[in-house]
Amino acid sequence: MTPQIEYEVDERYLPALALFPFEKNLEEWQSLGIAPILMRRGNSRHQVLFVESKSPALPYRFAIKELSLDLARRELDNYHKLRELDIPTLTPVGIIIRHDGDLPIQTPAGIMYQPHATAYLVTLLEDAVLPESVLFGLRFQQPARKEIFDTIAELFAKCHAKNVYWGDASLDNLLIKFVREEHTLGKRRKLLALLADTETTEIHPSLSNRMKEADLEFFFESMLWLEEEFHKRGIPRDRTITQHDIAYLRKQYNALTNIWNAHKRFDQLTNFNSERHFGRFRKASYADTLLKHLEEHKWYLSERLKTPVSMREATLDWYANYFLPIQDLLKQSNFAEYFPDKTELEVYLEIMENKYYLSEQQKCDVGLSYAIQDFAKRFGIEKNYASSLKKMFKTLIDITKEYAKFSR
Repeated sequence: MTPQIEYEVDERYLPALALFPFEKNLEEWQSLGIAPILMRRGNSRHQVLFVESKSPALPYRFAIKELSLDLARRELDNYHKLRELDIPTLTPVGIIIRHDGDLPIQTPAGIMYQPHATAYLVTLLEDAVLPESVLFGLRFQQPARKEIFDTIAELFAKCHAKNVYWGDASLDNLLIKFVREEHTLGKRRKLLALLADTETTEIHPSLSNRMKEADLEFFFESMLWLEEEFHKRGIPRDRTITQHDIAYLRKQYNALTNIWNAHKRFDQLTNFNSERHFGRFRKASYADTLLKHLEEHKWYLSERLKTPVSMREATLDWYANYFLPIQDLLKQSNFAEYFPDKTELEVYLEIMENKYYLSEQQKCDVGLSYAIQDFAKRFGIEKNYASSLKKMFKTLIDITKEYAKFSR
């Protein structure tokens, strides 16, 4: 009987995927002339093949995993849910199902038949990535090791803040790549850890401290297993992970957890996706600083419009009419020379915080213009740039005068 092939995939990739022999198991593809892409990868419980479309007009590269239909549907669903939560993970393409007819099963009542199907879970193949298990097989200086641990801690903290239980947190289920930080003025490159296997991932209404700790402990154990693996293979190298590394990773995880929890609190109060619009807060305190400013803006709008304004309305108005113009001007300016690693929001909040502390110090409202001048002086910014900064914040400077007028 000829197997029936069913495609449940994003239509953009269907013409490319239709060129592959899904009527055969992955282990047979190479004998059929399908040349796999040779890439280093972590261990997998399932057969996985990296391939590229033969057609020059369809230059897609795929990772194809062969597994049961139930597991494939579960993992695909997890990928979509994780991406909705902005968890860094692979890009799902869909599932291809090979129906092989009915499979005879011997039961006490005699032979029964049940449908037999094989599923292929397809994701886009990430470029310029390596599994963590490969990375830790290389020799790194301590700063590079810390950078890797930072991105691991980031992924853990973000998952747990969004109630994602990894369930199988190990080096084999991580990929790492370089990405540009879109919200930084200098558009610097940074490491990003991707959750590369979502079979055991669970998303809960809330996540207990016990479950979070279990995730971390399982990861540390996976590092020790890797240590033993290197030892068995006779690979001479430094320790994969030390107690000092574990302490460092925990410290970073705790700090980043506070930041992601601040994002969650901010988003709940404003009904606004802060990460997508600002990037990650550099400090947890930024959430409270920004909320305080938005509360002031909410009051101002309500007074101006003479009707109550919701926190979401105030946030959207402030973002569209004040922050976006400042963001655009910062991007067009040469401020990246002074703040290549800072985000647009970070510059904005530091100026606002400077205004607050100067006002506290001098026991009066010093005004935003004075705060910007002081900020530029402290960071050694040239006078013409300081003037540009004041022009960027002109609308807000004018607004603060209106605040004062309404509060009389």
